[in-house]
Amino acid sequence: MAPLWEIVGGADKGGILVREGRTTDTKTLPERLSTGALVEEIELVAERLSYKLVTGQGPSRGWISIKIAGKVLAQPFEEDKDGGGGGADEGEDGEEITVEQRCAKELEKPGTSWQPIDMEWFQAHHEKKAKGLVYGMEFPWTAQLLQEMGPAWLTKAFQATQVLPKGNKVTKITNVKEHIGGGNCAKLVFDVEYAKGSDKLHTKLFAKIPFPPTGKTMSDRMASSVMQQGSDIGEINASRLLEASLPCPIPKYYFGDVSNETTNWIQITERIPFSETVGDRTFDPAYDKMKDWELKGPAEEYYYLLIKVGARMAGMYKAGTLAPLDQLHKFFVSTEWNGPETWGMGPHNTGLNDNEFKTKIKMGVDFISETGKAIFPDYCSTPAFISSYKKILATVNVYTAEINYWCNRNADYIAWSHGNLNVDNVFFWRDGAKALNVGVLDWGGARIDSMGWKLWWWLYCCEYDFLNAHIDGMLEAFIQEYQASGGPLLEKEELKWQFTLSALSQGVGLLGAVPQIYRMCAKKQWATIKDRKDERIQKNVDGKNTLRVYIGTFINICNMIHDWGLEAKLDKWVEEFTATSGIPRKTIDF
Repeated sequence: MAPLWEIVGGADKGGILVREGRTTDTKTLPERLSTGALVEEIELVAERLSYKLVTGQGPSRGWISIKIAGKVLAQPFEEDKDGGGGGADEGEDGEEITVEQRCAKELEKPGTSWQPIDMEWFQAHHEKKAKGLVYGMEFPWTAQLLQEMGPAWLTKAFQATQVLPKGNKVTKITNVKEHIGGGNCAKLVFDVEYAKGSDKLHTKLFAKIPFPPTGKTMSDRMASSVMQQGSDIGEINASRLLEASLPCPIPKYYFGDVSNETTNWIQITERIPFSETVGDRTFDPAYDKMKDWELKGPAEEYYYLLIKVGARMAGMYKAGTLAPLDQLHKFFVSTEWNGPETWGMGPHNTGLNDNEFKTKIKMGVDFISETGKAIFPDYCSTPAFISSYKKILATVNVYTAEINYWCNRNADYIAWSHGNLNVDNVFFWRDGAKALNVGVLDWGGARIDSMGWKLWWWLYCCEYDFLNAHIDGMLEAFIQEYQASGGPLLEKEELKWQFTLSALSQGVGLLGAVPQIYRMCAKKQWATIKDRKDERIQKNVDGKNTLRVYIGTFINICNMIHDWGLEAKLDKWVEEFTATSGIPRKTIDF
């Protein structure tokens, strides 16, 4: 095998420069090669290296300097003599290492990255067994495979992650049950037994696996494996790297890996005892999106707690107390150093092409003003609102790249945190004093980018009346906690505008969901649906909350457009962007 090199320079700049050719006067590529990346040597000429990316972020090929002015930027990589995976270190008593030790060891490993695949590749490879990006071992991705690979595989996996000592092993797997819930993946619950029991080892475990690429979950699997590919590695990395330093509990990590070749993946953690009392902790039931009336207390008690926990993560990232920044940048996608030239901005339409947008906006308008009008506010059927709705979303569409840039242009507002901090992605409990506490689950899409973006995805599923009444208070709570945890002081109006632009961007994306809405609730049924709590659109369909979430988000965004004066605010933003960017104002055709 060709020699491997580890990128050790550029931590303060988001990585090192990559050029097209060997000499330093050739064109610089727009993306940097991330610190911690692992590359394969193609050619080495003096101190210039032609490489192929193995893990990490950056161009898949190019030329880099391995040293500049005596400073080492890349160094030969040598794997551990035990092969890199290894088992758990054992103390004299044979117990597993601490969570802090485990996370520190994981953070020292080379970074992980995802190389894009297309639909054709997925269809040709998804049934294969393949080694994972993290531990270099094959893994199960269905209930059947988990049982076939059995206790021997679990033993090997748990020793690779260092949660199980070499002197112990898994002896039995029982009660394996499949469960499809949420909207992004399938789940398993199962029980295990160990040769040596320990209060540090859970016997009731939980696993997340990909949806089967068949039948009613086919479109969901296509979305996660192709359209949103690579997000699973962020979830795995959050648990395996940061369990010890996060400012809230998370389920104990046992194993996680993903194959870039097949897009199959698995993550195994402890199982949370929802609706049970354990010691002085009484756990709430597992909640679902767009059903806040089921919360066992005031919505503000729950959402302000979520906001503060998410803000602490982000502030700790900025302060470097979550983990050293150079280590985090090895493992998580970041927009922190993306210059204007990387976003694809220009005088052209940077969103859906005109014909596609016109087709989709027609479907969206028909849904909110005709087919589904009974569940929307009356004003959604008025010519004035329809005109404003079309103009706003048409503007957002043609300025897609520019909005993405705008929300990520100021590093003060960019941080690592949870990407979807909703009530269904956490677990709540009350302690002996009846105080509400929270732990966090489901780290899919964890990355370093705009906190305004993230805040929208934390709050988009709460009830609109609550959102409208509390948005300023929640943003203020975020700003205060973010600064207290080590982040800079943010401007509320800037943060709120990033939040709003993110909402409007999702509004464009939702237009394409209308056909899926009709597949889950046939168009002919809508004539007799009178409100949002009709069982036909309120229930989970095929075990998933997708229909209810699409509908609720449509309603929230329509209300924001109407109540928040967004047409005028968007026009003002376009004027400001035009004046500061030098890009001529674009023609909006709707």
